[in-house]
Amino acid sequence: MAVGLVWGLFFVPNGPQYLINGIRFGSILMLGAIGLSLTYKILNFANFSHGDILIFGAYVAISTDWLLFRLLSRWFPALATQAEDVVRWLAVALALIVGVLAGIAMAYLIDRVLYRRMRRSAAVVLIIASFGMALFLRSLVQALWGTGLQRYAILVRPGTVFDFGFFRIRLSFLEMVTIVAALALIIGLHLFLKYTRTGKAMRAMSDNMDLARVSGINTERMIAWTWAIGAGLAVVAGVFMGLNFGGLKPDTGALVLLSLFAAVILGGIGSPYGAMLGGLVIGLAENILVAPAIPSIPTAYQPAIAFILMILMLLVRPQGLLGEAERRG
Repeated sequence: MAVGLVWGLFFVPNGPQYLINGIRFGSILMLGAIGLSLTYKILNFANFSHGDILIFGAYVAISTDWLLFRLLSRWFPALATQAEDVVRWLAVALALIVGVLAGIAMAYLIDRVLYRRMRRSAAVVLIIASFGMALFLRSLVQALWGTGLQRYAILVRPGTVFDFGFFRIRLSFLEMVTIVAALALIIGLHLFLKYTRTGKAMRAMSDNMDLARVSGINTERMIAWTWAIGAGLAVVAGVFMGLNFGGLKPDTGALVLLSLFAAVILGGIGSPYGAMLGGLVIGLAENILVAPAIPSIPTAYQPAIAFILMILMLLVRPQGLLGEAERRG
C-alpha cells in the first residue's frame, strides 16, 4: 500500500515534489530522533529537554552566522561583492560547527550538574527533571534572543527544475545539502557504532550498564559520548530546520520534539536505526498525505499525521518497526 501510494505520486500534479519535500523533512527528523533514542537506550529515560537543546545550539549558530557574515564581508569586500553566496555559505558552515559545540557543551553541563546525581533514580524522576530543564532552556533562549522569529544570513535561492518527461521536480542547493549531509552523518554514525572501540562500548553499555562497568568500560565516558552525539546531531537538525523552513522561534524545539518522539516510537524505542527509519517515514507521510491525491488530507492537519502513525504503531506493534518485543516471565 505504501509503495503504491508513493508510486501514485508520479501521476498526480506536483506529486514527486511532495516526495522530495518528505525526504528532506524526514532527513532532518532522522538526525533529531537519534539523540532521543540513544538517551533512552543508554540512560533509560525520555529526555524532554532534547528539543530545547536543539534550539539552543541552533540559536547560537544563528548569532554566529550573522557575526561571521559581517566580519567576512568586512575583511574580504571584493569576495563579498562578487561571490556573496560563497561568503554566506562559509559563514553558515562555520556557525554550524560553533552551534554544535555549544549544544554539546550545554548537554554535557546539564548531565554533570543534574542528571549525574540521578543515575539510579526512577525513570519518572528523570522525566520530570528533563521537563523542568526544557522550560529553563526555553526561557534562557527567550531571554537572550527574544521571542520573535530568527533567521540565518543565508539567501535561499530558487531551485533548479529537473524535467523527466512525465514529471518535474524543483530541487535547490540547500535541499541537496540537507539530504546529502544527513545521509553522510547517518552513515558516519553507523560506522562509528559498529567499528570503533567507543561505539562498541556504547552498544555494550546499552545492553547492560552494570555488566559493562564490571568488564572495565568507563561508563561515565560513554555517557558523555552519548550526550555529545545526541546533542550534536540534534543541533545539526535544528540548523537545517531553520535554513529550510524560514527561521526558528524559541518554541520550535518543543513543537518538533513531538514529531521526534513519534519517530522514535514508530521506529522502535531504544533503537537508533529504528529512530532513523521512523523519522524518514514520518517525514514522508506528513508530506505525501497532503499531496493533491485522492484521498487527501488538508495541510492544516499535517502535524497530526505523526501522532496518528504513532498511535497505530502502539496498537499494532508496540515495539516499533525495528524494536524487539519485551519478554515477560
